[in-house]
Amino acid sequence: MGAIVVLTVLGAVDVTVTVLGFLRPSTSPPAPGIADEVFDGVAEGVAVDYLSWDARNRERRGQVLRRWAVPDREVDGWDGQGRQSADSTAVLGRTRRGVDQAVVTVRVRVVPYTPDEQSGSQNPSTQPPGEGSDSSSRADEPGVPAAQPTSADAPGWRALPARWLVLAVPLARHGDHVLLTAPPALVGDPGTTLPEPVPAVEAVNDDRFTRDTRQAVRSFFEALATGELDFVRAPRARITSLRNAAVLVELRQWRGVQSQPGAPPGQRAGVASVVWRIAENAGQLTCTYRVGLHRQEDRWLLAGIDIDTGKTP
Repeated sequence: MGAIVVLTVLGAVDVTVTVLGFLRPSTSPPAPGIADEVFDGVAEGVAVDYLSWDARNRERRGQVLRRWAVPDREVDGWDGQGRQSADSTAVLGRTRRGVDQAVVTVRVRVVPYTPDEQSGSQNPSTQPPGEGSDSSSRADEPGVPAAQPTSADAPGWRALPARWLVLAVPLARHGDHVLLTAPPALVGDPGTTLPEPVPAVEAVNDDRFTRDTRQAVRSFFEALATGELDFVRAPRARITSLRNAAVLVELRQWRGVQSQPGAPPGQRAGVASVVWRIAENAGQLTCTYRVGLHRQEDRWLLAGIDIDTGKTP
């Protein structure tokens, strides 16, 4: 009984406040916006699933990604070939786009695979899913399905040394969830300072500017892959390369837009879709970027690059 009295005397205020807090929870509204930790957690899960694929089990990855995405939004940029497994993640940076939107940059460890020619089997990338492959997510499957290949030593594949990729993941609140609003895109390691985002492009297409700058834009992405940015990067532009983690296959689309009223004449922008081949030919990804250009004397230079976040839900 004495112990109870001592506790009451010494901690009456604290204990009373705690108990009343349980009995009468605070009715004050929660802080507006999504917490950074929520964005980071979703981005890490998306990054693992997005960088995991298996040509013998294509349908599963598509179903998994649809769970992450805004309804009816196409977010799968993979070409359906090759095999790759992703696991360890680390958030490198986060750019908030309002209280309910963000782009999170995530470093991901991946293990690419190559067809094992010594096994004598047919290239598994060209074979349709076999009877034993789990080509879809079963209704009775426990937990939340993931896209990672189920076996590290699948017949016909040979694992290659692991490496790191960096992925930018665009997210936004949709109802009670944080979901993917557009396909993620490969980016360079942001280092200690995130680059300034390129403004969203909502202006009218400029066909002549598009034609005149298409080759320059292709050169920008070639340099982004290899790291030879000194010859194409505008002064003071903070752009880092992919460090040969991917090879440019093609500039699939480039859309330059007309200048905004009042904008400096030497500053332009556009949207580019490119196809990357992951090193060791583990597969291909189509990524879309916003590109900022700066004219210096008689040539255009790369002033900024950002991922396309899609239209907000």
